[in-house]
Amino acid sequence: MFGKYALSLGLTLAAAAVFGGCGGAASAASAPHAAGFTRTSAREAPQLGAAVNDVMLRTAGPRYVRTLLDHYRSITPEYEMEMSQLEPSRGRFTFAAADRIVAFANRHHMPVRGHTLVWDEMVPNWVLHGDWTRAQLENVLHTYITTVVSHYRGKVEEWDVVNEPLLQNGGMRQSVWERVIGPDYVELAFKWAHAADPSARLFLNEFGAEWNDPKERALFQLVSGLRARHVPIGGVGFQAHLLLDAHPPQAELTGVLRQFAGLGLRLEVTELDVRAGGSTSLARRMAEEASIYKTVAASCAAVRACARVTTWGITDAATWIGTANRPLPFDTHYRAKPAWYGLRAGLTPRG
Repeated sequence: MFGKYALSLGLTLAAAAVFGGCGGAASAASAPHAAGFTRTSAREAPQLGAAVNDVMLRTAGPRYVRTLLDHYRSITPEYEMEMSQLEPSRGRFTFAAADRIVAFANRHHMPVRGHTLVWDEMVPNWVLHGDWTRAQLENVLHTYITTVVSHYRGKVEEWDVVNEPLLQNGGMRQSVWERVIGPDYVELAFKWAHAADPSARLFLNEFGAEWNDPKERALFQLVSGLRARHVPIGGVGFQAHLLLDAHPPQAELTGVLRQFAGLGLRLEVTELDVRAGGSTSLARRMAEEASIYKTVAASCAAVRACARVTTWGITDAATWIGTANRPLPFDTHYRAKPAWYGLRAGLTPRG
């Protein structure tokens, strides 16, 4: 989504300043967490994950850590694994912030989803403003993917290899990668990531594909083509950045997930949040938000191939779309909202 991480970083720093008085990221007791989770039957609930960031883990205090460990079972770094963060200048890799998140996850036996190797945002200026031939930019991307995935080999369970390659009309997004390398940058990225860590599950991650519409059909065609060419794609992520007045009905979303499950891939809801700002009563907005959370979770639970739902943050105090939108399951004081109870109810498989 446009500008997501530039805004997210600013809001994270503000939230950390507010909650900084709670002390450092103290360790908290937690139940064991299973790595490599796969649903063995439709009656087993999908796993629940959360996006976190290094600033909040280090400075938000024990309530943040406790809420994470008590309620979530996997971690996605919010922006620390973006290219602009990991290779800000050519050949200079800066893994410190991402390493801290991975180390935290490992201490608490929580699997990590790497996010994201190739995107048209969070690309460093030296890439965006370079005068590249196809061969030169291929070498840049190959070196980057190989270096990053090798660095986390055996430590990161899954990677969002390619993020948001499609426009809403189903065409290919005109990223620097697509313009210079061509549409086969997608296939190359998966092959290079697999070569660097053959055990990692590799995802294509997309937003706005939760409806049966041209974008969803284009995504299905893209993924089907990759599978037909034996490209090592292992999963598809549906971001689910939703609004009170823009969200798929449960039957439609379940149908989309079932369609992709037919390709033999793992599916996940990867970035769930719901913009719940507005002028209607807070109680009504929170009830509507809870219903959307339940719908998304229930759609995933209804499809065995859908193994995880990840919320894009934990608390309304730290979210890329601003506290006023109240998009997450816990409020600014870490109290469970109706959205949390809707999410939990939806994750419980029926039948």
